[in-house]
Amino acid sequence: MPAASDATARASDPISEFFAALAEAGHLATFEGQSATLRFDVADGTRVAGWRLTVRDGDVSVTREDEAADAIVRADRPHFEAIVTGRLNAQAAMLRGLLVCEGSMAACIMFQRCLPSPPGSTGRVAPISGATVMSQRRRE
Repeated sequence: MPAASDATARASDPISEFFAALAEAGHLATFEGQSATLRFDVADGTRVAGWRLTVRDGDVSVTREDEAADAIVRADRPHFEAIVTGRLNAQAAMLRGLLVCEGSMAACIMFQRCLPSPPGSTGRVAPISGATVMSQRRRE
């Protein structure tokens, strides 16, 4: 029974699904000519889950190893789920302090190219009021 519940948990976890899809692709044209390693530390209460993304001239691999990387990206689970599902822009999350990048900013910016567009996106993003942004910052 535990194996089935683990499989169900992974299948319903948008972060695991996102990284699995990157690994399955194996090569992304958007990363051709680029090389970097990024480690993602995603906090869920007191637990931290990690993924390590390696890009070598467009070839992509993902592991769960906790090793050194060109950039370390840290975020709380709800915010990172919103990023990998297209509901939150990664650069906006950095500016709001919801996502922290240590090390190579170039690697972090490169990573954003593989993130999904907002659900139902038509290429236009609705403006967010300053009051909404500030209310989110005050709650954290």
